[in-house]
Amino acid sequence: MRWHPVRVLLVAALAVPLLAFWPKPQGDAATDWAKEVDRAANSPRYGLRLAAARKLADAGADAVPAIDAFAQKHGRNTLPAALVEAIADRTTLDAPVVNQLVAWAKDEDFYWRSAAMRGLALRAPKLPDAAADLRALMQRFRDDPAWLMRCHARVGLVLLGDDTVLALPEDDPRAATRLTGILLGNGALPPLQPLLQALADERTFLGVPWAQANAKFAYDALKAWLGDDHPLAKGGSFEDTHQGLVAIATAASTKSGQQLVVPETVNDGEPALADGFELLSCKHGDVFVRWTADGVVHWGLDGKTTVAIAPETWRTLGEQRKALVFGGDLGTVVCDALRLRWTEPAVHVKVAPRSLPATTTVWLQQLARAIEEAGSPRLAETLRTGIGQFAES
Repeated sequence: MRWHPVRVLLVAALAVPLLAFWPKPQGDAATDWAKEVDRAANSPRYGLRLAAARKLADAGADAVPAIDAFAQKHGRNTLPAALVEAIADRTTLDAPVVNQLVAWAKDEDFYWRSAAMRGLALRAPKLPDAAADLRALMQRFRDDPAWLMRCHARVGLVLLGDDTVLALPEDDPRAATRLTGILLGNGALPPLQPLLQALADERTFLGVPWAQANAKFAYDALKAWLGDDHPLAKGGSFEDTHQGLVAIATAASTKSGQQLVVPETVNDGEPALADGFELLSCKHGDVFVRWTADGVVHWGLDGKTTVAIAPETWRTLGEQRKALVFGGDLGTVVCDALRLRWTEPAVHVKVAPRSLPATTTVWLQQLARAIEEAGSPRLAETLRTGIGQFAES
C-alpha cells in the first residue's frame, strides 16, 4: 500500500503525532518489523545491523510504526545512525516517512537530527503540497549551532528556490563544502569556489586530518558533476596538488561559466598547536579550542579567531590543568563527545556526555571566564553551553 503526502498530515505532524490514527500498513505480512528494528539497533554483527537498517528504509511507511514504537520504549537516541541515514537516503514520499523525518528533525536532543533534515531537504522539491511547511521548518534551523543541521536546512531552502541562504555567513569550512557539494549533486549550480578551497586545505586539528576528509568530499562532488569533463575522467592521478587544482579549476570554470580562482595550499603552519580540546555536539554545535604556551587561545576549526589571556591568569590555569588526573576515556561515546589533548602532562582522552569529572568541568569553566575577561563574552558563553552536557550528573 502506497502513502501519498498531503498537506494536512504534515501540518498535523508539526503539532501532534498521528501514528495512532493511521490504518494498519498492508505491506509484507510475513515481516516482523519490530524484530528488524531490534536487529538494526542491537545485532552484534555490523553487517546484520546494516542489512536490517536498509530493509527498514526500503519498507517505507510499513516500518514506521515499529521504528517509532522502539524509539518510544528505549529513547530516540537508541536508534542507530545507519537506520536514520538509510531512511534519509531513500526517495520514498510516503506521508508517514515524511512525518517521521519532521519529528526527528525538530527534536534538538536527537543525535541524528541532521540526517533527518537532509532527508527532508532532498525530498522537499517533490512535495509541493508541503513546501510551505518544510520551508518554515528549514528557516527555523538554517542558523542552527550544529553545522550539519544548518547546512542541510540551507540545502532544502535552496532546492525550494531560496538562493539567498547562499550568502549567509558561515565560519565552518566543512559546512561551506558540504552545502556546495550536496547542491551540485542535486541539480543546482551554486558558486563552486568553496569546493576548490577545500581541495587546497591540508589542515588538521589536534592530530585529526579533518581537511583531508573535507577535500575528498569536495573532489568526489566535482568529479561526479564534471563527468567526462573531469581532467582525470579515465583514471590516473595528478603530478602534484597545484597541477590538480589548476586542472580542476579550469574544467569547472569552463562547464559552469564561473570565474574560479586557483587557491593556495593551506596547512597548519608552524608551530603547530598541539594543546587544546574539541567539543562535538549535535545540539549545541562544535567547539574547537587550542592554545599556545604563552596563553593565546585559538578558537574554531581553522583557529583564525584568537584571544590573549592575561599572563597571570594563564599561569594559574596552566598549574590547575597539570593537576587534573585522567584514567583513560570517560563513558561510552555514541555521538556527542569531548576530546581533550595536551602535551604537558600527556593527555588524550574522550569523554561522553555526563561523564566529565567535576575538577575538569571547573577548569573548563574557569577557562571560559578567562576568555570572557579577555573581551570575548560570546565565545565564553558558547563554551559554557557546550560544557554543560558533559558534566557529571
